[in-house]
Amino acid sequence: MSAAGRVRALLAVTCAAGALGAPRSLRGDEAGAREPPVHVVDLHVDVPWQVHFKGRALRLDEGHARRDTLVAGNYLGIVLPIYLPDRARPEGPQIEDASAILATIDAIIAANPVLLPLGAARAEPGRISTFLSIEGAGAFAADIAQIDRFIARGVRLISPNHAQNTRLSSSATGEPAAFGLTELGKRFCERVYAQGALIDVSHISDAAFADLAPIAAAHGAPIVATHSNARAIANRPRNLTDEQLRLIGRSGGVAGLNFHAPFVNGAREADLDDVIAQVDHMVRVAGVDHVAIGSDFDGGIIPPKGLGDASALPALAARLRQRGMSRDDVEKVFSRNALRILGWRPAGGSAAGGG
Repeated sequence: MSAAGRVRALLAVTCAAGALGAPRSLRGDEAGAREPPVHVVDLHVDVPWQVHFKGRALRLDEGHARRDTLVAGNYLGIVLPIYLPDRARPEGPQIEDASAILATIDAIIAANPVLLPLGAARAEPGRISTFLSIEGAGAFAADIAQIDRFIARGVRLISPNHAQNTRLSSSATGEPAAFGLTELGKRFCERVYAQGALIDVSHISDAAFADLAPIAAAHGAPIVATHSNARAIANRPRNLTDEQLRLIGRSGGVAGLNFHAPFVNGAREADLDDVIAQVDHMVRVAGVDHVAIGSDFDGGIIPPKGLGDASALPALAARLRQRGMSRDDVEKVFSRNALRILGWRPAGGSAAGGG
């Protein structure tokens, strides 16, 4: 099934659950007690990194995103990144490393029946649909045409760098650079959009974001930050400025709420109230149609108190409802906004990807 087809099937599941919700007049604890669960589609969960590089077992029995916590958290969809660490090899990551990590992702899915196979023919209640991203695609500078086969395999979101500058792009956390996207990086982004996938801006520099915006606009593509928060609340370079959040909103894109405490409030510890402050600001600036979940679970993060693993997502949903956010808006943030961008396709074309 195409990515767009899977998204339509998942939307049908979320809408069916929403139709059973409590009357719109209910608020607070009363509403939380009577409503069915809010489903989650998470734009960034780093389980493949843990398995491929850190020796974690294929079966999801430890960490933030375990089989039990994903089910308890009402996960409906999950984006599994092909993360290419900057120091994967002394000479830097290679395209063949992406192929090896993709094979690991296939093995993870096969070992965990709660996860539906990539490109599954249908959505199934109680099981979790899987999608792919690439985090840190600098290796593809060696041959940008190689990205085509990964998009054909189902990759939906691609970041041109991770923590360091690459031959494609400068990084938000890399050495200061006099460039944003390189000329090769611009051609790479053009190619990604033309093939039906999207660029992930979560790790790129402000200069690279500025270079990308007109390219995305020319392709009618939404700008997506899979796991970045608001810099106005937590002043970290990995977070987004208000102007960037507004551009994301105007493009029809999303910013995925990251649960790493320093990105939530700028400190080593955070709690649910700090997460709510991020949600409030991001929704106010970008719009409620342009905020999603990008937890970064299992990515070496320090999760906030009250959001220790994937099972805690219902607590965040309940807190948002208690504070007056409508059920419809909570569903947008928790799943529907993410599904919209996962199903994006170029004008006049169809989204690439399948099994």
